Amino acid sequence: MVPEKTVRAIRDVGSLFGFLRDELGWLLPNDATLDDVTFDWTGGELRLPQTAGQRLSGGRVRQLRPFRLDQPWGIFLVEFNDSRIYRTALRQVLRGLVPSRRRDPGLRMWHHPNLLFICATANQQFTFAHFRGEKPQRAKLITFSWSPDDPLRTLCEFSLPALRFPSDGGADSQKWLAGWQTAFDVEKVTEEFFREYRTVFEQVEGSIRGVPEGEPLRMFTQMLLNRLMFIYFLQKKSWLDHSPRYLHHLFAVA
Repeated sequence: MVPEKTVRAIRDVGSLFGFLRDELGWLLPNDATLDDVTFDWTGGELRLPQTAGQRLSGGRVRQLRPFRLDQPWGIFLVEFNDSRIYRTALRQVLRGLVPSRRRDPGLRMWHHPNLLFICATANQQFTFAHFRGEKPQRAKLITFSWSPDDPLRTLCEFSLPALRFPSDGGADSQKWLAGWQTAFDVEKVTEEFFREYRTVFEQVEGSIRGVPEGEPLRMFTQMLLNRLMFIYFLQKKSWLDHSPRYLHHLFAVA
């Protein structure tokens, strides 16, 4: 398990890379700058449409320099200019990295299951993204993400620990691939969600007054939590007062 306080301390790309080094054992130098450990792919090299390039910081994508020559993973940093992760833009970046008749044959090519995207937004939302499927055109984008005030238990217990650097230094490339891919297994996360949901449901149900017990109380509790989850979804999209902390603001003035 990853300590929650270390995830809460991540505020920018620099502190994120420090977390990857100190907590997950990634082979990143202590005093290196971002330019020291990455190199750029331009929108032109990736054949990105103009709209996609405009959504990326500097119109570029950064690739982490390989930790070893035979590294099976391509690790890319994608920084967006505003508060959103654009899934369409990520797919367009993917198309520029996988084998294609339109690609420059002089550029490195990747199979899509071997790509890990680390995304950052202007409002300190961090997302790890991975494409899974037989063909890149139909590959499913799987992500896990967090913002400064999000609940972090599932993230710290399941997703981030799976991205620890291999104890053998990455010598077994197939084991490395399989190990990191488990960070995006939704089954464990789904099971944990329903366990936590049941606990919260029972706590909320027990605290409600003025509603008849039995089925009416259960239905009221379910409706309340469903509406809160929907509002939370809208909040994550910054569609409520353009704020990703809408519910926090309401609670603060209540």
